[in-house]
Amino acid sequence: MGEFDGDYVTLASVRRTSGIGSTEISDADVKTIIDECEPQIERFYNTVFTPKEEIEVRDGDNTNRMILRNNPVLAVRELKINNSTEDPAHLDVSKGSGKIVLNSSATASTFTKSAYRVIIKYIYGFLEESSTSTTTSAAEVAGTNVSIAVGSITDFSNGDWVEIYGMDGYREAAQINATPASGAIQVDKLIYGHEAGSTVVKLQVNKVIEKLMNISCSLAMVARIVGQSYTDIVGYTMSEFSVQKGEPYTQWRETAQQLMKERDEILGRIKPRPCIM
Repeated sequence: MGEFDGDYVTLASVRRTSGIGSTEISDADVKTIIDECEPQIERFYNTVFTPKEEIEVRDGDNTNRMILRNNPVLAVRELKINNSTEDPAHLDVSKGSGKIVLNSSATASTFTKSAYRVIIKYIYGFLEESSTSTTTSAAEVAGTNVSIAVGSITDFSNGDWVEIYGMDGYREAAQINATPASGAIQVDKLIYGHEAGSTVVKLQVNKVIEKLMNISCSLAMVARIVGQSYTDIVGYTMSEFSVQKGEPYTQWRETAQQLMKERDEILGRIKPRPCIM
């Protein structure tokens, strides 16, 4: 992205949505609007739209299940219970709800009932699958800096997040940490082994969320346009002749109404994520 672009939307996409050029609002001011709007959308939805690492320190309750504070959960990377390290592969993870359950392979049978005795490091974020995908050519084992043999590396790049899943039931996200070589990509960490033929799909920011952010930024820009129009001349008087040209912001009122209609339709379709406080 360019100098004036945000984390999710660009200067060009916001101007395209709003129809407001640089003569009305400068690039620097649009960048400020983007920086203000993007985190507000994340806060409203109780999640992030690019993968983020979180470490939770929790109280146990002597059960074998816990709901993490943030979701969707893309991968649980590390787990400690009562100062003992537990293999996170011994967890059954519900991506959407953020529920984790100790399975029969776990050393601990429960999350010990004691204050601050459970520590979980995990990756979460609300993303969608892109059209870029491939399959693994061989079975892969858990580890760090894992080279994954794949059928195609087309459109996979260093820094991309991918999700890996297959008929073995294991699903997790990982980040490509080296430029893909011919027939393989290297990811930062795998918690599970994955069978040959597993799907590897590149994750991307949800396009509807991008649209919502562009609309929100555009509404803020329209408000700015209307606010700065208070000095505009709305009429002329010359001797006995008087001409009124009307409100200067009528067109912007219509623009705002259309943008709000689109915003409300999106808000009605995509609900905030549940959040455990």
